[in-house]
Order: sequence, then structure tokens, then C-alpha cells
Amino acid sequence: MKNRRILHVITGIDRGGAENHLLDLVKHQRASGMAVTVAYLRGNGYWTAAFEALGAEVHPLGLRFYGDLKPLVWLGRLIRTAELDLVHAHLPPAELYSRLALLGIGRKALPLLITKHNDERFCDAPGKEVLGRWVARRADRVIAISDAVKRYMCGSGLGVEQRKLQTIYYGIDAARFSQSPRALAVSLRKHWGIAAEELAIGFVGRLVPQKDIGTLIRGFALFAATFAEAKLVIVGSGPLDEELRRGAEELGISGRIVWAGFRDDIATVMSAFDIFALTSIYEGLGLVLLEAMASRLPVVATRAGAIAELVADRETGILIQPRRPQELAAAFHELTNGCLRARFGEAGRERVLREFTLENMCHETDRLYSRCVCTRILTTKEQIACAVSTVK
Repeated sequence: MKNRRILHVITGIDRGGAENHLLDLVKHQRASGMAVTVAYLRGNGYWTAAFEALGAEVHPLGLRFYGDLKPLVWLGRLIRTAELDLVHAHLPPAELYSRLALLGIGRKALPLLITKHNDERFCDAPGKEVLGRWVARRADRVIAISDAVKRYMCGSGLGVEQRKLQTIYYGIDAARFSQSPRALAVSLRKHWGIAAEELAIGFVGRLVPQKDIGTLIRGFALFAATFAEAKLVIVGSGPLDEELRRGAEELGISGRIVWAGFRDDIATVMSAFDIFALTSIYEGLGLVLLEAMASRLPVVATRAGAIAELVADRETGILIQPRRPQELAAAFHELTNGCLRARFGEAGRERVLREFTLENMCHETDRLYSRCVCTRILTTKEQIACAVSTVK
């Protein structure tokens, strides 16, 4: 795939699972000699400097509202002038704008690859199933980031053809989560007011309905009622911040919760936790779970979406049913056992190193790119080169 010209189109490049994944993918692609352009619809462009430091071009499309035509014009112009080999779209709004921008360009002339990052509806607009199917039909291939997402795409009304779908799990650089100095973790715990003997139960993510942090707070309240030496640390920001704080006050546990806000030093944050908890009601994958496991943390999480594909119950953590605070409290009580925490934590890191590496993710994506590009009308020499690349 060396010298290929790739355009990634994504809804935004602020912090998040899909966005962080794209940064890792672009890092590999630039190191492999590919020319990479990233176009994003909206947002503050958090990762712009990081992408540009890798040598990728970044184009903000300035979306003001869904249906805004200006970004479509800009994206269409970019596609027609950049001499691309492939367009790779991430997240439904970007998928739709990419599909519209490709109108009039034959499939063989420019392949479209879509990555499905979550098991959720294409959009909330009328005729969403028809719209989703129309977009998916233009795609040469569709990457599902988990088997749960793959099943959803086949049976959700989008009706993506099985032959087009391939599961490629996110990968992470596990080394990043074993290098944080112990002194930083100690300092951070002290900053949060957590004593050395106290149990730090942590969450990292957006404060949005999907994460069901209300259940996490209620479950912790039940646990804290009988276990005094523990605190809950909530790292992240979002629209539910004030509502969640009020809920904690009503339960009388405000003093036992640390509202850490947004942080980008996640490796240090993870090293300051003793347990990681995620109570989502759906998850396409849950990249933060891989980060926790790479940090040797035992995980308590819900059996939602793809979570059970990552967390092996009773091996790397404990799985519970969604919206069950009593089960959550029981899992926390079980993990007051330090030996059990250590065993789950070591097994979790080994699982990441075995199954969820950046090398695996990038290799599988490269092979899929080669197959997509080979569907175009190529010279005999190019066909041979593509065939060799795909086999590798």
C-alpha cells in the first residue's frame, strides 16, 4: 500500500474512541509511506496538530447544521482534485457526506470503505433505514470494530451484505500503559484526596446517557454503605455532569466521589486506579476497556454490545447485567480482594498483548485497503502488485 493516497472523512477529530483510533491508524499509514488527508465535519479539531505532525493534511469542513451544503461542496472538490486511491469514512454523518460527495464518481474509479464504530441507528431522521442502506450500498467494504457491531449491521435494517463486512478490532499500544512512573500515580491520588489504603474505583469517558453513569453512582453508593475505604473517580465531561452530581448529593455520597473532569493523561489516570468500571447500556467496542486492561486493572463492566468480546468474565474482570446497581456493588465487594484484582489485571494485559494490538489492526486494515483498491480497473502490473500485497 506504499504511495497510496487515502482520504479519511470523519464527523469530528476531538477526543473519543473513533477519533483516537483514527490517529493510531494514520500514524501507521504515514510511517508506511501513504499520503493521508483527514477531513472532518465539525468540532474543535483537538487532534489537528497531532495529525499535521505526522505529515497528514487536515481539512475542517465547517459543518454548521446537518443538511448544510457548504461542507458537501468542499468535500466534493477535495475528492475530485486530490487524485485519491480510496475514501475511508467514519461515523454516520461523515458516511453520508462522503456518499453524497462521491455521486457521479464510479465505484471502480474510487473505492469507498466505511468503518462502523458503534451498534446504533444510522441517524434519527425519517427514513433512516433507507438512507443507511443507500450509503452502505456504495461501500466496497465495511469494517465492523466488533462482532457485535457486525451482527447489528446485518440485522438492524441497514441490511449490509455479509460479504462486505469484516470485523477488525481496535488495537492499542499497550506499552504506553506500563510506563507511567509510580510517583505520578501517587501524586494524582494525593491530588484527588485518596489515601494509599483506600480503593480507587475509576471511570473514564463522556458523561452521556450511553454510559449510564447513574447506575455506576447508585452501585457505588450501595457498596460504600458497607465499605468505608473507597472512592469513586469519574474522569470526563459531558451534558449530564450537573444531573449526575445532583444524584450523588441525593444519595449522600458526594464526599466519596471525585469529579476529575476531562484529562488527557489517561495512562497516568489508569495507574492511579485500583478497579476500572464501565456501566454502558451499549458499546461498539469500548477502547477505554483495552486501556484499562493494558494498565493491569481488573474490570467491572456490563454485558452490553461488544464488551463481552473484550472482558473475559471471571478471567480479566466481572461482567454484570446493565442497569443492575446491586450486581455492581457485589462485584466491587468481591474485588476488595487484592489477590483477585492482581490476577484479573495480569490476565487482562496478557489478553490485550495477544489479541488487541496495533500491529494486528493495521495489518488487517492494510489488507482490506488492497482488496478495495484492486476492484478498480488496473494495469496488469498493478493487479499483480495488489495480489501480492493482499496475500501478505
